Amino acid sequence: MGLNNFYKRFITSIFGIIFILFSFIYLSEINFLFLGINFNIHPLVLVLIIVFVLEIFLQIKRNIHARKILLFIYLFSYLVFFLHVLFIENQFENWKNIFFYLLSQVFVIDIFGYLVGKFFGKNKLDFISAISPNKTLEGYIGSIIAGAIWGILILFVMNDVLETNLLKKVLLILGILIASILGDLFVSKVKRVIGVKDFSNFLYGHGGISDRLDSVLPSFAISFWIFFLL
Repeated sequence: MGLNNFYKRFITSIFGIIFILFSFIYLSEINFLFLGINFNIHPLVLVLIIVFVLEIFLQIKRNIHARKILLFIYLFSYLVFFLHVLFIENQFENWKNIFFYLLSQVFVIDIFGYLVGKFFGKNKLDFISAISPNKTLEGYIGSIIAGAIWGILILFVMNDVLETNLLKKVLLILGILIASILGDLFVSKVKRVIGVKDFSNFLYGHGGISDRLDSVLPSFAISFWIFFLL
């Protein structure tokens, strides 16, 4: 059952990566005016924001247990994180490289954490079992090692992907690792409180858009501040 779920997640992830790649290559950005300032937003980002909000409000409408303050904190927090996606898009010329790097590292962290935990995970982590009972020490170690290796390969070996200094590279790798893990735990806590496994069934084997953005959006937010402040 677990392996079958992995295949579903893997297939959806591959198609998702291809779809994202082609959409960023062939779809033009939308320009809009906000508070007298011109902003660009990619159509895919706009669609994700809309679907994200719809999933949350459908939960509130259909699930009486979802009408809790924690869900509204989650909605507000992740909409703020979405703003950081727009900030990156509008403030950095190489924003597409940044996007693909961030997405790829989060994907590697997620998939290797799942695989290592599924096949080698034996030691449950008691202090997070109430939030996510299936998490194991081995799974987290797999996430951290795979994510760090991927970050080093992209930022140091393929140096022209993101031309930035050593400190930013190290902080990006560490920041995305931390944001991915904490984001996943926070959203797991939200889902446990409102009594759902997934926010929707929009993505085959993955749940909803909200379920897949758990690690991605915090990673974008922390990466923006690393780029902005350093």
